[in-house]
Amino acid sequence: MNKKSYIEIEKGVKFLCVNSDKFKTNCIKVDFYLPMSEHLAAQNVLASLMGHTSKKYNTFKSFNGRIESLYGADFDTSIATIGEKIRIRFSVEIPDDRFSLDGKSIAQETVDFLIEIIKNPHCENGEFDKEATDREIRFTLQNIEAEKNDKRAFAVSRLRQLMCQGEPYGIDREKLEQDVKNLDGKKLYDAYADMLKSSTIVITACGNLDGEMVKDKFSGFENSIADRKPADLPTIFITKADKIRYFKDEMDVNQAKLVIGLRSGMENADDSYFPFRVMTDIFGGGPYSRLFLNVREKMSLCYYCGARLFREKGIIFIQSGIEEENYEKALSEILNQLDVMKKGEFTDEDFTSSITALSDAFKGVEDSPVAVCTFYSSQVFDDSLVSGQEYAEKIASVTREQIVECAKRVSVDSVYILAGESGDNE
Repeated sequence: MNKKSYIEIEKGVKFLCVNSDKFKTNCIKVDFYLPMSEHLAAQNVLASLMGHTSKKYNTFKSFNGRIESLYGADFDTSIATIGEKIRIRFSVEIPDDRFSLDGKSIAQETVDFLIEIIKNPHCENGEFDKEATDREIRFTLQNIEAEKNDKRAFAVSRLRQLMCQGEPYGIDREKLEQDVKNLDGKKLYDAYADMLKSSTIVITACGNLDGEMVKDKFSGFENSIADRKPADLPTIFITKADKIRYFKDEMDVNQAKLVIGLRSGMENADDSYFPFRVMTDIFGGGPYSRLFLNVREKMSLCYYCGARLFREKGIIFIQSGIEEENYEKALSEILNQLDVMKKGEFTDEDFTSSITALSDAFKGVEDSPVAVCTFYSSQVFDDSLVSGQEYAEKIASVTREQIVECAKRVSVDSVYILAGESGDNE
């Protein structure tokens, strides 16, 4: 595939179409990026509601019927945090137009559908429909409760809140839950209006598509939004932890969850990203990693143990499931393996296994239109777009010296354990 770049079709509206006739399906993703704000609770409900009904298709039956008429399009809406940005996504995968039975353009009808549900949601006089709002509030509260019951996810969420308290990234889930309970149709509409006016909008398409058609339709839609002023999208990067902080919660759990938060030392999302990616992978990536081979396999101190770099925030989370009595030993060995990385004492086999695994993974990111859209949309705020092959080449060019330098920049910020109610660890 040729060199690609997003173009700005309107102020705060970016567009990329990756044309390829090798796929049988096409994918379109429409992303709204916003800074974290008081609308977070409403945005969570909004992302769900707008994926179920609209003014024109105001019941589940009519909404899903329209999707089915698009040859069973795979449609979804979601919300995610990317650093300290909120992303509300409308995503659809459809058969290519050459499979249309009546000669109509499936792609054109799908773009019209996307614009219809975004532009005309299920609301009246500045308020979302009460029945639909109440239903989606219940769904959102059920999802929050499900996270509480998933102790692994809960532990990570809790560490994030404690470690990043005072930063937008440190979402207080209890406050979020209460805010969701206090929502109504008016507050939901205020969040919707803010989404249209304040967001950076990113349209990413891939497949055998008429890119000009997609671009022109969305350009016309954005021109119809009055007073658009895309907000700045900053993220706070804290490069070093002053000291290690220890936190503990008790809950009825069969397996204790140990989560450790590290400040990577990155000053922004592009700061030595590829060496940091390889360093984190050698440390706690696949089954070849230091944490897996030593903490889990050799010493049998945990059921799972891995590390993940969150590039857009410059932090690393280490997750581990342990027997509570192994807390001190597991923590000590995890930190010991971090010291191994800092001293450059990882083996050539560790290094080669990681480079190979990561390179192979990136070489396969353009194997489907959905993967292509996901891959390139993740780079929308980068200075330039890098293909999967180029990613693999950049990974392969990382040196041991760069990895050690990155590891030396890492500092331990917070240690959190979710223990059983009778536990006595500190």
